[in-house]
Amino acid sequence: MVDGKVQVSGATAVMAINEKLLDTLMQKNPNLSFALQQSFPFKGTYADAVPLGPLMELGAGGQSPFTQAQAADSLQYWQNTAQQVLADPVAVDSPTTLKSYSHDATAAANLLAAHNFVTEAEQAYGLASQLWPDNPEPVSGLADLLNSAGQPDQARQLLQTFTSQHPDQQNALQRMSATFRLVMPGQ
Repeated sequence: MVDGKVQVSGATAVMAINEKLLDTLMQKNPNLSFALQQSFPFKGTYADAVPLGPLMELGAGGQSPFTQAQAADSLQYWQNTAQQVLADPVAVDSPTTLKSYSHDATAAANLLAAHNFVTEAEQAYGLASQLWPDNPEPVSGLADLLNSAGQPDQARQLLQTFTSQHPDQQNALQRMSATFRLVMPGQ
């Protein structure tokens, strides 16, 4: 409280409020579906979400569950998109473009991982890393996935390789990955 008003700071706190607002909006409109481009993972939305190109479709009233075919389609979308982006000289010369596509591919991978489409998630994280190799988001997601799948040695190796190749991203990786703290103690 500052001057009798609630103030919130920090991306995590602000995005938690945004996720709560989205949840309230969806509850008040149960017969509508929503599309979301994630700037920050809203993991609370994953249970009822399905991929919709670069977006997620949330809460369609009679929406069928996330199927293997949808997971394959999502991965194919990102394979095609990554190929097109990396073949475009203008896009390749634009760090902002590459970062944006990498971020969105990571969001798709997070959704795939949340629904246990592990193979597709691993490949989508790989595509995100191809689009922007300096991005700690797909490395964090893949390391968390590997660790959850009982492969902490592979998660550790992935994190060590990334931090040795991109030492300037180590702090960002530490902030976003619980696995970093679990498999790389003392870092």
